[in-house]
Amino acid sequence: MHLVMAKRKRRSVPKDRKSKLPKKYLGSTSGSRRTRLAAVLKRISKLYKEGKKVPKSLLDERIRLGRATRKKR
Repeated sequence: MHLVMAKRKRRSVPKDRKSKLPKKYLGSTSGSRRTRLAAVLKRISKLYKEGKKVPKSLLDERIRLGRATRKKR
């Protein structure tokens, strides 16, 4: 006789309301910069899923948008 363990329900990842992307990837950004970063991430994801090459410029844009900005004193 086999005993079957009940599967654990995984908690859903908190997502950004507008872009539906996990908040983790939009980190320290806000406003228009956050929107642009979400758009770039979606483009990268789409290209990768289609098996196409992701251009270096797109990756650089993602890094640039995700980078924290310096606060002026």
